Amino acid sequence: GSIVKKCTVCGHTASSTIKYAKTFTLSTTSYTYDGKVKTPTVTVKDSAGKTLKKNTDYTVSYAKGRKNVGTYKVTIKLKGNYSGTKTLNFKINPAKTAVSKLTASKNSIKVNVTKKSTQVTGYQIQYSTSKKFTGAKTITSYKTTSVTLKNLKVKKLYYIRVRTYKTVNGKKYYVVDGNDALVACFEDHISEDLIREIASHKPMCAVFKDSSVAEAKDKVN
Repeated sequence: GSIVKKCTVCGHTASSTIKYAKTFTLSTTSYTYDGKVKTPTVTVKDSAGKTLKKNTDYTVSYAKGRKNVGTYKVTIKLKGNYSGTKTLNFKINPAKTAVSKLTASKNSIKVNVTKKSTQVTGYQIQYSTSKKFTGAKTITSYKTTSVTLKNLKVKKLYYIRVRTYKTVNGKKYYVVDGNDALVACFEDHISEDLIREIASHKPMCAVFKDSSVAEAKDKVN
């Protein structure tokens, strides 16, 4: 809006634009649990694009804790030439995990996950024949860090990924361990062409049955 002032003597008018706090942002809205208190910084800009000054134009207060997995509020109260209150949120997600060991056998694979002792409720292991995990199957493991994937098809590539989760007030917080997946193949005979095909997908690692690779050099390469 604007303010219009009129001189009662000469009738001259002058107007000025009313500026208001327009954008409110946090430096980070998602953290990974590391046992440390999180305090994201706040940036406030007005309708003219000017960055407002903390403690001059606004104050910031943070929810207590901000160390464990969960969602936390940041309250911004405007002052001086600005008025109003804005609340923003940020999350702390559980720590990442990784697959520590894969053991392949006929039509199955045993997946061992690196244990996380704090701020983790359980683990989810997901596997699919699609690199994009279309139609993936998910196994939820509470506390246990070892799961066997059964009834897998031979002559198929399987992509496997794992993530931790933490349940807070009935809500689950997840973290995926990177974008790369593991690949498992249960064909009885692995050809050099198939190895090249698997390598073209650039998995984090690949797992085969020992008996499926004839040449020792192929196992290493």
